[in-house]
Amino acid sequence: MGLAYPSLAEDGIPPVFDSMMDQHLLKNNMFAFYLTMDSSQVDSDLTFGYYDKTKFKGNMVWHPILFKLMFGIALDDILVDGKSLGLCGPNGTKKDCLITIDSGTSYMSMPQWAYTEYSKSYPTVSDSVECDTGREFGNLTFVINGEHYSFAPQEWVYPPSPPSAAFPQTELMS
Repeated sequence: MGLAYPSLAEDGIPPVFDSMMDQHLLKNNMFAFYLTMDSSQVDSDLTFGYYDKTKFKGNMVWHPILFKLMFGIALDDILVDGKSLGLCGPNGTKKDCLITIDSGTSYMSMPQWAYTEYSKSYPTVSDSVECDTGREFGNLTFVINGEHYSFAPQEWVYPPSPPSAAFPQTELMS
């Protein structure tokens, strides 16, 4: 289900969320995702018109949408194990970076220039290294408007897996 802005939708077909807003079906014009890797406690879900305050601790932090084709927000920095990749910000390779929050994308992706810089220091799917758990890489942290959002290695490093025809052992990042 596409939830991007109407400018990304098929001509003449409004996105479902815009249709819901136009029909005044929502308490608030918002939607929220809660995604978990452990559904033993609570399931992932999508809500329309509200967000479930029981699904997080602390205060909700809102970020302005700068790229309204999709949901692009300012990205200050990317850290791996606490170390800046130096891709964004005044001291980075590029001064302005955006990150797109896209529930329909399974993998993290980045512009070619950023991928080239990243791959100089860290393994990728096409240039992998053998590892036991991925913990040696540390957390991946996105800094957005000064807020740090961290992912543990098991959330961003491919898990160890047996070789397959599609991905030979040398291509796996485990």
